[in-house]
Amino acid sequence: MEARLQEATRMHTAPGVQAHFHASADLYKRWSPQGHLHFGFWRWPMSPFDRRAMLDELVRQVVRELRARQGDRLADLGCGYGAAARLVAHELGARMEAITIVEEQAIEGQVAALAAGIDHLVRMRHADFRRTGLADGSLDGAYALESLCYGKGAAKADVIAEIARIIKPGGRLALVDGFLLKRPAGLRARMVRTVEQGWALPCFPQRDAFIDALDAQGFADIRVRDLSWNVAPCAAHGPILMVQGWIERRLNGTRLNALERAHLRSCLLGIALGTQRDLFRYLMITATKAA
Repeated sequence: MEARLQEATRMHTAPGVQAHFHASADLYKRWSPQGHLHFGFWRWPMSPFDRRAMLDELVRQVVRELRARQGDRLADLGCGYGAAARLVAHELGARMEAITIVEEQAIEGQVAALAAGIDHLVRMRHADFRRTGLADGSLDGAYALESLCYGKGAAKADVIAEIARIIKPGGRLALVDGFLLKRPAGLRARMVRTVEQGWALPCFPQRDAFIDALDAQGFADIRVRDLSWNVAPCAAHGPILMVQGWIERRLNGTRLNALERAHLRSCLLGIALGTQRDLFRYLMITATKAA
């Protein structure tokens, strides 16, 4: 355990993204005390008011696409506090390489895995998911929950190249994220850029460019599934939590800092962006590395 924590402290990573997650840590924990940093998946007959159940269900929906078995070695790319990795390790018995560029997340996640008695299955790695340090072809699969958007460019080709390197032939990739369908213009371009800046994103991925990059890196059986309506009930929790948080801050005599305000502005505009169906979709994309 100590060796893993020492490994985490040696990393130096993107200051803008670091600052965003440092400033927004309290907001994210309000969203999910367990440490999920993504939307949730609703399906009948789940309660749309049970946010934790929806958050866990999104993890299950994504990881199911990996067709993983007990003992498989999987990567959680952009794992945050490792909540999803712990869920997968607990339910599937998979060996998890959980990668985050935020040092505090790596440490907190490893402590949580130790407390849950699954630290032998979950390894929190403080690393850039574009340069994981994992060996070539060492993984049975990888998944990402609203994190590959932190890659470079509309195609996120740098992330896809690293995934192609570390997954075995026949290994699976599954991810969810918000995708642009086309280049925005006018006021919608300003809205998109405001959302990106508030979440410290270089840019949102563009669906067709992303699929082309997967193809170029030797992925096959590429499938796209629109989950926009499935995540909408969970996304609706956001404005309610924002109002609650604002009231609590006012009662406590404290104010949101600039980065927190930018984060909340992105959350509100992100919901508005989700209504622009011709421009933006919340997608699950799956693929298999060709043999």
